[in-house]
Amino acid sequence: MDNTDELIKLDVLFNKLKIILLQENEDNFIRGINSILNMIQFSLEYNENAKATIKSVGNTYFFMNSGNGSFSDFFIWREDFNERVEANKILTNLRNDITSLIASVDNHLLNSR
Repeated sequence: MDNTDELIKLDVLFNKLKIILLQENEDNFIRGINSILNMIQFSLEYNENAKATIKSVGNTYFFMNSGNGSFSDFFIWREDFNERVEANKILTNLRNDITSLIASVDNHLLNSR
Protein backbone atom coordinates (compact mmCIF):
# COMPACT_ATOMS: atom_id res chain seq x y z
CA MET A 1 0.00 0.00 0.00
CA ASP A 2 1.29 3.44 -0.94
CA ASN A 3 1.30 5.87 1.98
CA THR A 4 2.25 9.00 0.04
CA ASP A 5 -1.00 10.77 0.99
CA GLU A 6 -0.29 10.14 4.68
CA LEU A 7 3.27 11.42 4.25
CA ILE A 8 1.94 14.60 2.63
CA LYS A 9 -0.50 15.03 5.54
CA LEU A 10 2.38 14.62 7.98
CA ASP A 11 4.30 17.27 6.08
CA VAL A 12 1.40 19.68 6.55
CA LEU A 13 1.03 18.84 10.26
CA PHE A 14 4.73 19.16 11.03
CA ASN A 15 4.87 22.48 9.15
CA LYS A 16 2.01 23.74 11.33
CA LEU A 17 3.94 22.59 14.38
CA LYS A 18 7.05 24.37 13.10
CA ILE A 19 5.10 27.62 12.71
CA ILE A 20 3.92 27.37 16.32
CA LEU A 21 7.46 26.75 17.57
CA LEU A 22 8.81 29.68 15.57
CA GLN A 23 6.05 31.95 16.91
CA GLU A 24 6.96 30.87 20.45
CA ASN A 25 10.70 31.47 19.84
CA GLU A 26 11.41 27.83 20.67
CA ASP A 27 14.98 27.12 19.60
CA ASN A 28 15.60 23.63 20.95
CA PHE A 29 12.89 21.35 19.56
CA ILE A 30 12.72 23.15 16.22
CA ARG A 31 15.86 21.25 15.18
CA GLY A 32 14.08 17.92 15.57
CA ILE A 33 11.05 19.18 13.66
CA ASN A 34 13.32 20.49 10.89
CA SER A 35 15.04 17.11 10.73
CA ILE A 36 11.67 15.39 10.37
CA LEU A 37 10.57 17.84 7.69
CA ASN A 38 13.83 17.22 5.79
CA MET A 39 13.19 13.45 5.89
CA ILE A 40 9.67 13.96 4.57
CA GLN A 41 10.70 16.37 1.82
CA PHE A 42 13.55 14.13 0.69
CA SER A 43 11.23 11.13 0.56
CA LEU A 44 8.60 13.02 -1.43
CA GLU A 45 11.12 14.57 -3.80
CA TYR A 46 12.87 11.29 -4.58
CA ASN A 47 9.74 9.12 -4.44
CA GLU A 48 11.11 6.95 -1.65
CA ASN A 49 9.06 4.38 0.24
CA ALA A 50 6.53 6.51 2.12
CA LYS A 51 5.78 3.87 4.75
CA ALA A 52 9.47 3.50 5.61
CA THR A 53 9.78 7.28 5.86
CA ILE A 54 6.75 7.47 8.16
CA LYS A 55 8.32 4.79 10.37
CA SER A 56 11.53 6.80 10.52
CA VAL A 57 9.60 10.00 11.25
CA GLY A 58 7.69 8.16 13.97
CA ASN A 59 10.89 6.93 15.59
CA THR A 60 12.42 10.42 15.55
CA TYR A 61 9.23 11.99 16.91
CA PHE A 62 8.97 9.30 19.61
CA PHE A 63 12.54 9.98 20.77
CA MET A 64 11.84 13.73 20.84
CA ASN A 65 8.95 13.03 23.22
CA SER A 66 10.80 10.62 25.54
CA GLY A 67 12.05 11.46 29.01
CA ASN A 68 12.07 14.47 31.30
CA GLY A 69 12.55 17.79 29.58
CA SER A 70 11.54 16.34 26.24
CA PHE A 71 9.19 17.80 23.68
CA SER A 72 6.28 16.17 25.51
CA ASP A 73 6.89 18.71 28.33
CA PHE A 74 6.74 21.70 25.97
CA PHE A 75 3.73 23.96 26.39
CA ILE A 76 2.78 27.48 25.40
CA TRP A 77 2.78 30.11 28.12
CA ARG A 78 0.37 33.02 28.15
CA GLU A 79 -0.26 35.37 31.08
CA ASP A 80 -3.99 35.14 30.44
CA PHE A 81 -5.23 31.71 31.53
CA ASN A 82 -7.90 31.43 28.81
CA GLU A 83 -5.42 32.35 26.09
CA ARG A 84 -2.97 29.78 27.48
CA VAL A 85 -5.63 27.06 27.50
CA GLU A 86 -6.67 27.83 23.92
CA ALA A 87 -3.09 27.97 22.60
CA ASN A 88 -2.22 24.65 24.24
CA LYS A 89 -5.42 23.04 23.02
CA ILE A 90 -4.33 23.78 19.45
CA LEU A 91 -0.85 22.37 20.21
CA THR A 92 -2.30 19.24 21.84
CA ASN A 93 -4.68 18.60 18.95
CA LEU A 94 -1.83 18.95 16.47
CA ARG A 95 0.33 16.52 18.46
CA ASN A 96 -2.55 14.06 18.67
CA ASP A 97 -3.16 14.30 14.91
CA ILE A 98 0.51 13.60 14.24
CA THR A 99 0.61 10.64 16.61
CA SER A 100 -2.63 9.18 15.22
CA LEU A 101 -1.47 9.50 11.63
CA ILE A 102 1.88 7.86 12.37
CA ALA A 103 0.16 5.08 14.33
CA SER A 104 -2.33 4.48 11.52
CA VAL A 105 0.58 3.61 9.23
CA ASP A 106 2.93 2.05 11.76
CA ASN A 107 0.91 0.37 14.52
CA HIS A 108 3.95 -1.24 16.16
CA LEU A 109 5.15 2.21 17.29
CA LEU A 110 1.97 2.76 19.26
CA ASN A 111 1.98 -0.75 20.70
CA SER A 112 5.62 -0.60 21.79
CA ARG A 113 5.13 2.39 24.08
